[in-house]
Amino acid sequence: MNPGLLDLILFSEKRKYFLLLLKEGPRNIEEILEKLQVPRTALLPQIKKLKEEDLVIHEDGVYRLSMIGETIVEKMQPLLDTLAVFEKNEDFWANRKLASIPPYLIKRIGNLGDYRLIEPDLSYTFDLNPEFVKHLSNSSCIYMFFSYFHPQFPALFLSLARKGIEISLIMSEAVYLRLVDDFRKEGKEFLQMENASLFILDNKRIEIPAVIASTDRIMTLGLFNENDRFDNQYIISFEHGAIKWGEELFKYYRDMCREIKSE
Repeated sequence: MNPGLLDLILFSEKRKYFLLLLKEGPRNIEEILEKLQVPRTALLPQIKKLKEEDLVIHEDGVYRLSMIGETIVEKMQPLLDTLAVFEKNEDFWANRKLASIPPYLIKRIGNLGDYRLIEPDLSYTFDLNPEFVKHLSNSSCIYMFFSYFHPQFPALFLSLARKGIEISLIMSEAVYLRLVDDFRKEGKEFLQMENASLFILDNKRIEIPAVIASTDRIMTLGLFNENDRFDNQYIISFEHGAIKWGEELFKYYRDMCREIKSE
């Protein structure tokens, strides 16, 4: 794609949203104006430029994408989704260690969609974030990886398992040893439950995230910053694509793990 065509598509909100609208199917001008909520006089010059580049065809009063337009817009959507994710919280992403996310999922990071960034709440300095706990409690299945220890984790996961929630946990070896030393009773009961499974990641050569939680309702992701610290900032998304993305990230690490069958 030549730079002029790239500028034509991306550097005008009107042209960009017009093309994305036509991706859904042909439209007449009245439908387009109603959907985009722009004046006719503002949109028509932009449409003219797209027609001149053979991206859009106007026939029988209806606008549609040309074959070239369809091909470009199909490739354009993932790029726009990726840009939207990074632009939404530029400072957060600039200071995260992204090496813990495999390249094939980095390429699809746009799947996070319209996520939210949960900031640390000083009211809960020593407690788990109540919103995080609420979403876990309302789920029917949980896939979770965590590489830092919180003293409320053992009781939380045991209570979730007791409710019948399907729960699979991955923890780093250091966290597992802390669990064995200080929470042996809770760990033993957890391992005896049919709806609970536990995996240990003892590969010290790879970068790992702070936390991944993917349920049937929500995806949560926490990453270490460039100073190898976890500052209790979470990405949280309710979109289906994000939930599947989080589940894939969990399974990526689970495939490197050994399962703990008994105490």
